[in-house]
Amino acid sequence: MPRSIDSVIADRTFHTLPSTSSVKDAAAFMADNNIGAVTIVDDGQLKGILTERDLVFRVLAAGKDASTLTVTDVMTKDPVTIAKTESLTTALNEMRTHGFRHVPVMDGKAAIGMISARDMMVALHEELKRDLMAQDAIIFGAPIT
Repeated sequence: MPRSIDSVIADRTFHTLPSTSSVKDAAAFMADNNIGAVTIVDDGQLKGILTERDLVFRVLAAGKDASTLTVTDVMTKDPVTIAKTESLTTALNEMRTHGFRHVPVMDGKAAIGMISARDMMVALHEELKRDLMAQDAIIFGAPIT
């Protein structure tokens, strides 16, 4: 059975910043936490997502000063989201269709996490590995571990 997104993000720290954060502070936060995107949340409401691409294209390449901008100035507002109960395949298809690598995960109207293309590659690899081991067990009588 395909894994749901919530099973992949269950043990992860959910990183958020308020919309009043400066772009410079947000970039430092992302670097400190080794993350490629952060959700922007005010009063429990998802306002946007700030990604590495936003920083590169909307700040650096545009010659803007990261210390004078807030994340609201450069974030992707009203991002495409995905429900925590959706499958990894559905999330991967959304990313491919829209051309992005990070998607906020929702539980109803509440943002509860973020899933990335890397997360999905690891999870799908694990699924494929389990499937292959199960096939080997059927064909060769090998134990499933």
